[in-house]
Amino acid sequence: MAETSMEPSGVQTWSERLLKGIALLGGVVLFAVMCLVSIAVFYRYVLNQPILGDAEIVQIGMSLIVMLAIPYTTLTGKHIRVDILDHRIGAIGRFMGDIFARAVGAYVLFLLIGKTWQKTLDAIEYEDVTNMLEIPVWIAYGAITLGMGLYVLVLIAQLISQFSRGVTDYE
Repeated sequence: MAETSMEPSGVQTWSERLLKGIALLGGVVLFAVMCLVSIAVFYRYVLNQPILGDAEIVQIGMSLIVMLAIPYTTLTGKHIRVDILDHRIGAIGRFMGDIFARAVGAYVLFLLIGKTWQKTLDAIEYEDVTNMLEIPVWIAYGAITLGMGLYVLVLIAQLISQFSRGVTDYE
């Protein structure tokens, strides 16, 4: 179900604008990582001068890209979805399936948020850094925690919206 809370007039709420801005920040990081990888490949294979630490930047960047984009992707219903059984289970089956998926997803992510938050705090306390460039790893853990937290909020908002509309208004 492509569920979004955008009004028909195209007006976005502050939360939609916030999530879109965070996703755009992820897009900027994606562009930077893409440029870095392109330059690193050129330097390595054409100039025979590898860029030291490029893999560390890509690893940290990928965690930022995914976790900053996933809440907005969920909000706008842009995830890949396979609707193999949708026509057979009907509106009630789709309704119940989406409730189950969102509830279980929110619960599991809630549990993971506690773990990643603790890892973030540990990384700050022990000043954990990457091996070569000494990039603070709390950046990645923090992005993961933030992304999952926003993802849970989106799932909860979608559950509330789904219950308020009921199965009669379900695709």
